[in-house]
Amino acid sequence: MKALVMTAAAMALLSACAQQQGARLANTSQSQSPPSNFQSVGSCEPTAWVSLDRDSRNLPPDQRQSVMLLLQEAQSERADENQGQCIMTLQKAERIVRQGSGGAS
Repeated sequence: MKALVMTAAAMALLSACAQQQGARLANTSQSQSPPSNFQSVGSCEPTAWVSLDRDSRNLPPDQRQSVMLLLQEAQSERADENQGQCIMTLQKAERIVRQGSGGAS
């Protein structure tokens, strides 16, 4: 009887550890988003934005308009040679596109 209780306790402990590890893995995978395609000075070239423009065409109209406004803002920032702000603006547009397409991009 004592062996049966010890076996049951060990199984319960192993099960709890497995559930905790599974929850930790699920949280890790949810919190990690893919790296941005817009991280370097070269990404502020209009040719790098084509994928954002193309992918935004599948978004609802309000999200598409937000992306278009951000792309126009990025153009202005590029013209002003404000590369850092341009990259950040493109990353915002990229987030909208990724969220609107279910996270895949």
